[in-house]
Amino acid sequence: MNIVEVKGLSKSFHQNSVLDDVNFQIKKGTFTALLGKNGSGKSTILNILMGHETLDTGECLLFGESLKNNPDHLKHKIGHVSERIRFDYPLTMRKFIADYGKFFEKFNLDQFYKQAAQVKINLDKQFGEYSRGQKMQIVMLAALAQNPELLLIDEITSVLDAYSRNYFISLLKDYTKKGGTVILTTNIVNEVQHHCTDVLFLSKSKIKFQTALLDIPSNFKKVRSFGTDHPLINIPECIWSGINSDGSNSYILPNGSYNPSSLEGLLEDKRAVTLEDLYIYYSQRDQNE
Repeated sequence: MNIVEVKGLSKSFHQNSVLDDVNFQIKKGTFTALLGKNGSGKSTILNILMGHETLDTGECLLFGESLKNNPDHLKHKIGHVSERIRFDYPLTMRKFIADYGKFFEKFNLDQFYKQAAQVKINLDKQFGEYSRGQKMQIVMLAALAQNPELLLIDEITSVLDAYSRNYFISLLKDYTKKGGTVILTTNIVNEVQHHCTDVLFLSKSKIKFQTALLDIPSNFKKVRSFGTDHPLINIPECIWSGINSDGSNSYILPNGSYNPSSLEGLLEDKRAVTLEDLYIYYSQRDQNE
């Protein structure tokens, strides 16, 4: 079952195209990493799904219902986490969250208190007294306590320390195991590649690829070379991905861009192509186009 379906989505701001004919689907129970450089339009996609921005053309369906019909009742099924969300009220967080939770049918206040204690958040302070990272932890815990069916998380991992990032990634993984669905935008690729199930890459206003994480190794090949004169590593589809401890360079090739005989003279890199490799591949390829 698709929780999210986006078809032909386009969006511009002041005649500047941010999204152009974007298409993707998100299945129930998946943990999708939406990748892309800063300014690529990742946040705009989440804001459109939340109803905070309108689309110019195309169609967005949530739980099978079109956003064009303004389905406000769906908002109780969606949690949203972003640095732009503020809880700036003249109340301690303990009191504020107790009142805030009353707006959500499935809000679990005990869960919020328990998880706040686990990350050592003192709830007897007002929102403005917390650090930037603590604020994002509170917003994340509040969204999880709503027990939504879909959770949209906009680039907050960069403001969390290493322990907090691991803690919240584990919470999100447990959440999807119970049937929840996550879309998380991030540039910290190596911290989600062992936890997400699917990946979308957004660049130059378009979705460059959507794939299940498990399918990446079978769609790409990694090779090594000590020189730069091999014909295969000079084709546009071949992208440099790093230098190795033995002085050789690794390159990534998509399947279909070569035949087995053309690999002669290259060393096979037995390491599987990772999500980080794929991020480098499409980022570099876009720069070369």
